Amino acid sequence: MEVNKNYVGIVIENPIGEFLFQLRDNRLGLPHPNKWSLFGGGIEYGENPVQAILREVKEELGFNLIARELRLLFKKESKREKRYVFYYKLKEMPMKFKLNEGQKYEFLRFRNILFKKNFVPSLKFFMLLYPFFKMAQTSISLRWLKPYRRVA
Repeated sequence: MEVNKNYVGIVIENPIGEFLFQLRDNRLGLPHPNKWSLFGGGIEYGENPVQAILREVKEELGFNLIARELRLLFKKESKREKRYVFYYKLKEMPMKFKLNEGQKYEFLRFRNILFKKNFVPSLKFFMLLYPFFKMAQTSISLRWLKPYRRVA
């Protein structure tokens, strides 16, 4: 079976400037088991990146994002893979998320991310660059908000 290398992730920030992370399940065969990571996952066939991140957050947290409030932080597209990381600012704290994947979730201050153990190494590096990505963040193309149509 071919592994899906197309990925979407999301940096979710709460109103007091903390970031939401997931402690991944500790299972064999899972990428980065028992490590802190962003919420997100694979882009399914027929999905665009916005549809994928909306689905992933709903599946993993039971939370509906507002698509027009997403911002694209990072995009890497090559022949082998496509990777997108979005940003979303919560206007208020939800009472509680319904965690459906992972061991637990936690909001962390930026400075605590650097010293937290068992973080996905590339994510720690990404978060060091986060302020630069955020300064250059872009609004999502409106074409991604339209239903996907396969072009022959």
